[in-house]
Amino acid sequence: MKKHANRPADAKHKRISISGLVVSLAILVLFLVFIGILWSTGLVPTLYLVLGLILSLLLCGLVLWLTRDPARRVRRIIGFVLAVLFALLGVFGDFALWRTARTLRDVTDTAGERSAIGFYVLDDSEYETLEDLQGCALGILSQLDRSNTDETLQQTESEYGLSFTTIEYATILDLADALREGQVSGIVLNQAFLALYEEIPEYAEFPSEIRELLVQEVEHETPDAGRQTDGSVITVLISGSDTRRDRIDHRGRSDVNIIARVNRETHKILLLSTPRDYYVPLALDGNPYDKLTHAGIYGMDVLQGTLENLYDIQIDYYFRINFTGFVEIIDALGGIDVYSDYDFTVRDYTFHKGINTLDGEQALAFARERHSFAQGDRQRGEHQMEIIQGVLNKAMSPSILSNYADILKSVEGCMDTNVPYDLIAEVVRQQLSDNASWSVETYNVNGTGTRAMTYSMPQQLYVMIPDETTVQEAKDKLAALA
Repeated sequence: MKKHANRPADAKHKRISISGLVVSLAILVLFLVFIGILWSTGLVPTLYLVLGLILSLLLCGLVLWLTRDPARRVRRIIGFVLAVLFALLGVFGDFALWRTARTLRDVTDTAGERSAIGFYVLDDSEYETLEDLQGCALGILSQLDRSNTDETLQQTESEYGLSFTTIEYATILDLADALREGQVSGIVLNQAFLALYEEIPEYAEFPSEIRELLVQEVEHETPDAGRQTDGSVITVLISGSDTRRDRIDHRGRSDVNIIARVNRETHKILLLSTPRDYYVPLALDGNPYDKLTHAGIYGMDVLQGTLENLYDIQIDYYFRINFTGFVEIIDALGGIDVYSDYDFTVRDYTFHKGINTLDGEQALAFARERHSFAQGDRQRGEHQMEIIQGVLNKAMSPSILSNYADILKSVEGCMDTNVPYDLIAEVVRQQLSDNASWSVETYNVNGTGTRAMTYSMPQQLYVMIPDETTVQEAKDKLAALA
């Protein structure tokens, strides 16, 4: 009878022991999945992966030891509580790591660039659809951006069966006049050129006078990546596009032009800012002179080539972000701290000399202002580099974890780069292994303001003639890090 009476206790002992084993194995699986995902990202050194595996085995062993003995009720409760916590940690870690890797791969997966070509009519016109323009005359540019215009008209005829009579005009100003004066019923124009009208007071309101009927996208190949020959020194062009569209891959003016040269052996970084109004020969046929900011309209390869020619260097990769994404990322970071050399006010925002804590909109105003300073664009370049350092400082601080999901969401779709994923992973692994401190130097080239004709807008516009002394000094600083 005594032996028979002990059977329920034995059964209970066996059931609880099995439950503890099952829980421990489940946690081990979650941890192993996490380590597997971590390994697949290539972001973590092998030593860290091995340590993670050992820690996972130890934690699972601890849970098994705590839950295996039914006579230790308090210990079992502690064990199951820890098991739940470890399980939640494992599920969250698996998802967060997968999301991080996916976002990073999306940012580095540059499929190409696009030009958005629109069909426009006057806002108060009777035309509501593109079909309404059938048989009407449309104004187009005779030479500027002509390949995109021709391809757009061919797409429209192929996709919609619509063809139009076209009248050619030499400049975008002539195109605007033709539409305003009724010489044509509509115009076909690259959306990126609309921003150029704001540079001429008499035409600044033209974009608000017109209405978009249809936009066709023309695809372009991505600028060459992987031209880096020595992985110890990397040169990256950081471009701030003024495009307001949802797609970062749409071409537009580049209002931020910063070259970052990174020496991974000496752990030094040079941030070189070039004013947007710099009057330079574009990397196009004939090397026509234009503002640097206009180079982005013709593609990242033109912008990149223009700066390569200016500084006699090779730029290996680019990193591009639009202003909408700029605001969202800084807000997701919870704001950043930047240093200002001056007290000044922009719109409703007041900035003080010293450290300022800024949200996204404030940071955008801080980065774009130039009229408050005698140095104009040069000071704006300083502010843009302060913004970059502020973002880097915040991104490397523990506080980034509290806004982790929002930061990933803000990054998606508002920035892209042709830096290979494998190279980014390699740099991250090196930093985790070395835990090195980096020194950052900033430099702005200077120039003299004047007015000159430009390739994109054959009109007297404000430009900055490069100061060759500062350009040469920039070349010397770049060479010192090579």
